[in-house]
Amino acid sequence: MPQPANPQPLTPQEAPALSSPALTATCPTCDSGPGVLCTSHSGTRWRRDSVHRARTAALPASG
Repeated sequence: MPQPANPQPLTPQEAPALSSPALTATCPTCDSGPGVLCTSHSGTRWRRDSVHRARTAALPASG
């Protein structure tokens, strides 16, 4: 699925999800790569406030 265009870099204040540790993993739901925000279910918008639950679950357990 193509990623939506990102016309300018976002800050963590504009997109709180950028601070999520889950961004180190690829999202199994929307296929966004490490360091890239998840997309909406339709793939037309960036999810700025959160990541998909499956992405968080994909993180290795810290121990």
